[in-house]
Amino acid sequence: MNNMFNWMKPKNWGLVKVYRDFENFADWRKVINTEQANPGSKYNKWKLEHSLLYDVFLTITLDEGDNQLPEIAKRTKVLETLNPLNRYLDEELGFAGSLSIELNQYEDAEKNLTLSYFIVYRFIFEKFSLKWLTKVLFFSAIILFFILHFQLYPLVISKFK
Repeated sequence: MNNMFNWMKPKNWGLVKVYRDFENFADWRKVINTEQANPGSKYNKWKLEHSLLYDVFLTITLDEGDNQLPEIAKRTKVLETLNPLNRYLDEELGFAGSLSIELNQYEDAEKNLTLSYFIVYRFIFEKFSLKWLTKVLFFSAIILFFILHFQLYPLVISKFK
């Protein structure tokens, strides 16, 4: 019975969730810029970089001795190497659950997989998406059409005075 009225709470409204997404992303940007400016931070010790969209990335290369390992073992070793970085981003910077990780293995000129991996951490928007934006624009256009087509704008204006 309690779940039936969750939509009435403003914190569950889509617009509030999108606002919270952008607020969290602004915090992410601020923290990344602060960490990058601090020469002694773990951000700089890991030699992290970021893109214009604040995707944080780095490259990790395994030892030559790991070349005989199966692909799954190599990826597991890369993930084990990233554990301290994951803890840093999740716990120390406070972005647990807000980041996704992507592992891409480099290829040489002959399309053979190398021992180098390109790792990207991306910020996750919980509610904001192209689908959400399209839906909001569509419903706003329908409402605007009815207001203008049926000349309801004096009524609407009087409601907001």
